[in-house]
Amino acid sequence: MDGSNSRSNYYVVYDGDWKIQCDGENSDPYRRRQDAFKDAVALAHLDVRNGREAHVIVQCEDDLFRPQWDSRRDTYPPPLVPED
Repeated sequence: MDGSNSRSNYYVVYDGDWKIQCDGENSDPYRRRQDAFKDAVALAHLDVRNGREAHVIVQCEDDLFRPQWDSRRDTYPPPLVPED
């Protein structure tokens, strides 16, 4: 399996509401980034249990995206992302 098939990337993005994006799909909206992050990590953890590495990448206050959880180094459940 090549690298693109062995890793999932979950993006927590803000577009009027917080959403989780993965593989071109959007989640239902969240009011808080912290809630979207928590659920994104839970989804990523399901991939880990199925043998795929997973990352959660969060849109920050400056609109840049930064990795916030990596299945290779971070624990599950994760620490909470600070609220805005």
